[in-house]
Amino acid sequence: MALASTDLRGELGTRLRGPSLTIWLSAAAVLIFLIWASLAWIDEIVRAEGELASSSRPQIIQNLEGGILSELLVKEGDAVARGDVLARLHAAEYEASVADLAEQITALEMRRLRLEAEIDGASDLALPERLVAASPDMAEAERQLLSARQTDYLGRTDGARRVLDEAAAERKLMEDLYAKGVVALIEVTRARKAHADARIRYEEIVTQTELARAEAHSETLRELATLRQGFAAARDQLDRTELTSPMDGVVNKLSITTIGGVVRPGEEILQIIPREEALFVEARVAPENIANIRPGQAATIKLSAYDYTIWGALQGEVRVVSADTFRDERDPKAEPHYKVTVAIDRSALSERQERIALRPGMLAQVELMTGAKTVLTYLLKPLYKTKDALREP
Repeated sequence: MALASTDLRGELGTRLRGPSLTIWLSAAAVLIFLIWASLAWIDEIVRAEGELASSSRPQIIQNLEGGILSELLVKEGDAVARGDVLARLHAAEYEASVADLAEQITALEMRRLRLEAEIDGASDLALPERLVAASPDMAEAERQLLSARQTDYLGRTDGARRVLDEAAAERKLMEDLYAKGVVALIEVTRARKAHADARIRYEEIVTQTELARAEAHSETLRELATLRQGFAAARDQLDRTELTSPMDGVVNKLSITTIGGVVRPGEEILQIIPREEALFVEARVAPENIANIRPGQAATIKLSAYDYTIWGALQGEVRVVSADTFRDERDPKAEPHYKVTVAIDRSALSERQERIALRPGMLAQVELMTGAKTVLTYLLKPLYKTKDALREP
């Protein structure tokens, strides 16, 4: 009988351990996968169709926002190098915007450092020389404000501490007198309440001050982030008022020559013919994918005429992003698209790829590297979209 009971318990234990072990192994596998997914990065890419074209075709120079032509530094037939300034648009508005945003950022950076000094309990404000040089008066005002706020805080906390110490001494005295039978219990109770109230008041001053400082610091960081984004956009607009040559070449055509003339957004200003004929890919990017594409980004090019699993993909770099969309006039149903010029990096060609015969008109698939994200972020993206779709209008 005892043997049967032992066998029964052993069999039951074996049955229970089996599912339990499976559950633990499954949980461990899920945990390991989540850790890997949060640490593993994958490239964010935009895929676009395109075709090889010859750079001997004129390259159109245009401006996204348009403006007023203030300088024209070249004439037809002039030889230019990549990066040479060809023309300038009126930039006063953008310069004022950049200067105003820079001043606001300086003020917020000083405020951030002053709040951090308050949080740390510092009595002096150490500011970088660049901030002091940008606005000496503002720097001095922040130093004086730090001193005044620290003095006020110390005054309030010192006063509350004195009241607390006095209440503690009064409580001890009443408790001693009560033990000797000199005072009634109500006096002890009153002293204890006064001591508790004094402690609460002191802690309120400290806690409320720390909370206010932390909230002000967080708000300042948020404002700084917003202003820095605006500054980057304004700086980008200002930089674009200088029209530069994207390559070595010769000025072929000047569409606008009147100083003070209005340049419409995306309007052709002049054309450049490359000095040396080379092939590049002209990719067609849908408007919803254009936001994160800019010159200088890496690109991978796969030619339809060559199996990339055998020949490999070509490497390239984004050189030009069109200022406006285009539509294929031959196809009335064609969707609008941006033209993105991708230069082929011939220095990165393998020995096998150097034997590839590249011809204008070859079809290509281009993968434009726009950033990176974790595998976990990629997997959660459908959930975020579902969440947004379920929101009430």
